Amino acid sequence: MSDLALVVPVYDEARRIPDFAEQLLAFVARQPPGSELVFVDDGSTDGTPELVEELLGRHPGVTARLVRRPHTGKGAAVQAGLASTTSAYAAFCDIDLSTPLDQLEHVVRAARRTRCLAVGSRDLATSRLLQPEAPVREALGRAYNRLLQATITPGVVDTQCGAKAAPRSVWDAVLPLCHEAGYAWDAEIIAVAIALGIPVHEVPIEWRHDERSKVNVARDGLAMVLATPRIARRARHARIAAAAVDGASPVDGAPAGPAPAPAAGTGPRVAAAGVFDDTNAGLLMASDRDHWWFRSKAAFVSTALRRTGLGAPSRGWLVDAGAGAGGVTALLGWRPDRVAVVEGNRALVGRASGVHGLTGVQGGVDRLPLATGTVDVVCLLDVIEHLVDPVAALREAARVLAPGGRLVVNVPAHRWLWSAADEALGHVRRYDRRILRSELELAGFEPDVLTHVFSWLVLPVWLRRRVAGGDQPELGLDQTSIAIDRAAMVLTRLERAVIGRATLPLGTSLLCVARPKVTTS
Repeated sequence: MSDLALVVPVYDEARRIPDFAEQLLAFVARQPPGSELVFVDDGSTDGTPELVEELLGRHPGVTARLVRRPHTGKGAAVQAGLASTTSAYAAFCDIDLSTPLDQLEHVVRAARRTRCLAVGSRDLATSRLLQPEAPVREALGRAYNRLLQATITPGVVDTQCGAKAAPRSVWDAVLPLCHEAGYAWDAEIIAVAIALGIPVHEVPIEWRHDERSKVNVARDGLAMVLATPRIARRARHARIAAAAVDGASPVDGAPAGPAPAPAAGTGPRVAAAGVFDDTNAGLLMASDRDHWWFRSKAAFVSTALRRTGLGAPSRGWLVDAGAGAGGVTALLGWRPDRVAVVEGNRALVGRASGVHGLTGVQGGVDRLPLATGTVDVVCLLDVIEHLVDPVAALREAARVLAPGGRLVVNVPAHRWLWSAADEALGHVRRYDRRILRSELELAGFEPDVLTHVFSWLVLPVWLRRRVAGGDQPELGLDQTSIAIDRAAMVLTRLERAVIGRATLPLGTSLLCVARPKVTTS
């Protein structure tokens, strides 16, 4: 395993360093040989650098050092610290350990699994707030993040958590294009990574707010908002420059082997032919994480998991069967090292492992290569509509679920929306509530949540397929632009507020979270 550099910015932290520095030193001492801890002092005036040097002197066995700088801001301090390191991987965190070090380890592990920018996130399905912020502070933070999602970091639900990690090649590509000195720097590195085509993987964490935080909500919050147009311009220039270099991502070609899967029962087998042929596989690999429809679907599923009690503090496995390339799976908010993708197409399995850092297993949804009773969540997202016998796949999902586990199913809705697009995608049927509920009951499930989603797509899909499309398949993946993307994310946020609390009568998809029926003898 390669070495790690951990950068910790400090500014007038004489009171907090004694509380946390020993933990940081012990954490780095446990890392592979060659790892180091880098404190970056941002022009402290309270004796912080002297306190740090005294502390380091008491631990000569740990590779650690102090970088002194004039006071320019947290972002500039972190960037200087990262730029001064040469380790294969580098991460940074806050001195208050609001992201505990065992949680930072999850973020680092995600960066090691595949070449990406891994960021801790407080707002995913399995994230857990051990000590939340005050209501006003939390509300303002969410409002700022919505601004970012609508402008520069679409699809990233938490940009400001102070725990991020990446391989050296990612930092080398991103850092020269980042210039924000203050707290907006966190959003800038994510925006630039997205512009360069570098995957940004959010990792669910446990997090606690420290009341001694130095972020001034009014002053610093306004500065972060005002920085957004500057970051947007830099990200746009980065995107143009990246497109000019032969279309190559700076992180392409990074091999990443799959992590160990859950205990296997039967051997892998290929899924039914025709579900994901080479053509559809290519379409999925090109768009399954970036296109607004896939990101919206992931947001709906993640919300449903949280609302039905399947979020933190789960440590079990989530298996996405028939997951395609794993782009949606990677956005569900489950710990990456506890996620497995089962897919029949070998190219898609390779994409899930090599690009998204997930465990990839080749197999069929009607005969999962997993041991009985070992999985917390089984997802069948836009899968069973392809199957002549969907009940067999549902029963197989029931077999591998652990006690208390859940099944998540997403299917195309409304039989009157059937069109040439369904035939092109290999659909056998579209669903209504009655049909889906009947199939679930035959497989031994009862729904906790059963609702339509994508209600705002019904009219445009009907018009495009029935009025404008004629007999040509309108798959919809070509319907994208910055305006459409941002509008879709806004509508998705509004619809997420309903999931698990009310039932929508219309929508182009049906979403269900179901549990195995409890049988009494």
